[in-house]
Amino acid sequence: MIHFRRIFQYIFPQYKAIILSVVCALLVAILFTLSIGAMLPMMRVMMEEEGLHGWVNRAIIKDRSGITFYMVGPPKFINAGLDDDRKAIPLRIKQVARAKSAGAIKIGVDDVIVAVDNEDFKDNPAFSHDKLLEKIAKGQKEIKLRIENLDRTFKTVTVPLDSSPFYAELAWWMLDFVPREQSPVFKRNCLILIISILLVSTILRCLARFLQEYLVRCVAVSSVMMLRNDTYKQAIRMPLNFFSQEGISDSMSRILQDTNQIRSGITTVFGKAIREPLKMVSFAIGAYVIDAQMTTIVLLGAPVAGVLISKLGKKMKKATRRALESRSDVLGHLHGTLLGIRIVKGYHQEERESTEFMRHNNRLYEQQIRMEKINAGSGPILEGLGVTAACIGMIFAAHWMTGGEERMATSDFFTLVGMLAVMAESGRKLGDVYPRLQTANASAERVYKLYDGVIEHDPLNGKVLARTTQSVEMRNVSFTYPNSEKKTLDSIDLKVQAGEVVAVVGPNGSGKTTLLSMIPKFFVPSEGQVLIDGQDISGVTLESLRRQIGIVTQQTTVFNDTIAVNIAYGKPDATDDEIRKAAQKAYADDFIENTTNGYNTIIGEQGATLSGGQLQRIAIARAILLDPAILIFDEAMSQIDSDSEAKIQKALEEFSQGRTSFIIAHRLSTIINSDRIIVMDEGKIVAQGKHKELLASSGLYKKLYEMQFAG
Repeated sequence: MIHFRRIFQYIFPQYKAIILSVVCALLVAILFTLSIGAMLPMMRVMMEEEGLHGWVNRAIIKDRSGITFYMVGPPKFINAGLDDDRKAIPLRIKQVARAKSAGAIKIGVDDVIVAVDNEDFKDNPAFSHDKLLEKIAKGQKEIKLRIENLDRTFKTVTVPLDSSPFYAELAWWMLDFVPREQSPVFKRNCLILIISILLVSTILRCLARFLQEYLVRCVAVSSVMMLRNDTYKQAIRMPLNFFSQEGISDSMSRILQDTNQIRSGITTVFGKAIREPLKMVSFAIGAYVIDAQMTTIVLLGAPVAGVLISKLGKKMKKATRRALESRSDVLGHLHGTLLGIRIVKGYHQEERESTEFMRHNNRLYEQQIRMEKINAGSGPILEGLGVTAACIGMIFAAHWMTGGEERMATSDFFTLVGMLAVMAESGRKLGDVYPRLQTANASAERVYKLYDGVIEHDPLNGKVLARTTQSVEMRNVSFTYPNSEKKTLDSIDLKVQAGEVVAVVGPNGSGKTTLLSMIPKFFVPSEGQVLIDGQDISGVTLESLRRQIGIVTQQTTVFNDTIAVNIAYGKPDATDDEIRKAAQKAYADDFIENTTNGYNTIIGEQGATLSGGQLQRIAIARAILLDPAILIFDEAMSQIDSDSEAKIQKALEEFSQGRTSFIIAHRLSTIINSDRIIVMDEGKIVAQGKHKELLASSGLYKKLYEMQFAG
């Protein structure tokens, strides 16, 4: 669980909510136990085993002295040779707690109390069982008991009494509303009182559970929100080769979907994983009060359940990791096909893409089925263990209740069964906690792999790069993509003077885009140096480097915001007038004014409301507004219509004055006007010069020109 534990850095600052939720969970457990415990006095009233007065006072006597009495019933002493007139003797000792004050006094189990404070009850049958217990319960610091043993010998003992328990006064006050006589009125009043207490405790328990679950969910949502923020902050600072290796859709899946699994884990830890054990402990205490031996027998199944849960959790973690990877593949396929839906339809590849999606989806299905198999099995396994242990315990209890020992009353038996049943249900609910936590742990592992990734950062004591005035140079630059054995760039030496316009041409895969990506430090050379004005960019701050580079790519990137915001993306504080002037220079102002809301028109996701040429002109306006010293155009004219090409080319020529420009060429017009043309092949510069020179000296350039440009 090492990965999941890291989320606690976001949870701990919310400790007040966590503490309050734990208090509420404890209150839920106590009130739930009281609700089930209310069965005991209710059944005793209905079965006429004992009145409420006697039951309450016996509990108080046990707290004050440690002595537990048998209930009134057929006396066991008939078999011991006692006379029939002793059948009315109401109190027999069941147990004496050694830790209490009575433990040091010689009192035996099944001894009979015949007198309290010198008042003999043999000759006073009107003195009821309830009054006798009340006399003992309300005694002062000590009380004298005359005891008859099974051998019909007598002795008098003085039993010290502890102070009355906290609930005694309240209990006695409530008992004043209940008559002592066993009659229909007695039963009615007793049941009304018990049911009223049950109703109030249930309402309070439900409120406490609502508050507990609400607080836990708030903590979980807040923690995951902060984790997403920090993970996203890390992700956008990762170098580009990370995304080329891991994939953008996989990173999206980690930030969105995997964090949801972590949220589920948090709610489990501070919800069910706290609430259910507290309920089990509370009911176990109540069950031990009724009968310790039977409760112990039932709890013997807990270690076996723990071992099974551990094994299920390990299987769940493995299955979850594979499912998350499969889910990422599904998301990646969706992302690619839906963004490129025009191409899919244009080439009539719907069936092919459906088949490919089905393949990814089937793999995800298989992993999820494994997870559901583990989830489905954990509950029944634990339930079976719990029922087995409970049945064994109840067999013993049935023997104790009906056998010669008569150690358990019928009402005690059924109340104990109810408590053990709730304990078993809580244990069953805990069955999916560990597998769910392992699911969250597997998700956290993927999220923190992104969170802990090496990010772009300024070098130690990085220098601020001044605006370029001299040159951009590459010295013996080589680069190899991760998991690739072949060099993408191989020993590149290139020097471009400030203000020079350089076009880069070459076959697909020759390294053109990778070469220009070295200038803004999107990729770091495996070997060699990139220098600006003679200064190695590895020692300068990223902001000072990238602030003076304007980039327009073939794949235009816009954001689902207004046109004005997209143009001002590199300069958020730009005025409306500056934005408009940049758009005019990019020949974008005319079509912008014709949109619904002008510069305040929402572009839409992936620029859905604009044409490719319009989007490209917005991207060019964005670069113009930044006023960079270095311009990089990667196939920037590829989506410009013929009508706009001449105007945009003129704008670029004007804007390039005094700026160092790099152009990956696509059309003839962008090549013939360049100061220099660089020809690349297989990661190397194989030729460079002006257009006419290269036509005469470079066979590769002439071939490219004839194939790609002349037509």
